[in-house]
Amino acid sequence: MSERAPSADPPTAPARGLSPVPGLAAVLFDLDGTLIDSEPQWRALYRGLADHLGATLAPGWWSQLVGRSLGDSVEVLAGRGPLPDEVREERVRWLVDHGIERLRGRDADDAQAPSVTWRPGARRLLGELHAAGVPTAVVTATPRRLLDAVADHLGLTSTTSVAGDEVARPKPDPESYLAAAALLGVDIADCVAAEDSPTGVAAAEASGARVLAVPHTVALAGTPQRTVVASLAEVGVEDLAALPAGS
Repeated sequence: MSERAPSADPPTAPARGLSPVPGLAAVLFDLDGTLIDSEPQWRALYRGLADHLGATLAPGWWSQLVGRSLGDSVEVLAGRGPLPDEVREERVRWLVDHGIERLRGRDADDAQAPSVTWRPGARRLLGELHAAGVPTAVVTATPRRLLDAVADHLGLTSTTSVAGDEVARPKPDPESYLAAAALLGVDIADCVAAEDSPTGVAAAEASGARVLAVPHTVALAGTPQRTVVASLAEVGVEDLAALPAGS
């Protein structure tokens, strides 16, 4: 299935709680690993932070970070338990600032600099949902400043979004998914949540949404509560509407 870009115009939000597609009140997407492939970028940023701090990354460090908030991730990298709030915030700010710099092309002279790209089928599926009038939300652990920079960089549009620094309890807590459904005025049980990591899937399942798991760097098994696909390129609007509710 070939990818088609969504309209350059921002999507028009439907009336709260309404969707023209039966069985599909809204689709809630994780960002990193689900809509976009940012793994090379994040690996480079965390390595840069380690160099900045004069720290050595432990073997297997990346697998411990997948799906976590930035605050939790910098604590995992520190390896010494909870960090003081000001230290945690400074390290998160370093990651966000340098991530935005990369997206804005300040590393454009470096041919090896990692880029952020769409995951297969993601842009096409967002375009089809917008065309069908189905509300969408980006639900991510990424802070708002970096989320907005990524959206500008890729031309990503959604009806609404919930960033990692806009909730008190990050994934795997369901707060961010419940907040997105509330912003859209829909019942979370009538939504589909798409995720790529165990942490994100746990949050989506705990929220009560129907879950579409799209594994990227970590394997995910199918269960009665989730449907697993290899890629969003395999999925259309009707497929999302037909996903079964979890038991």
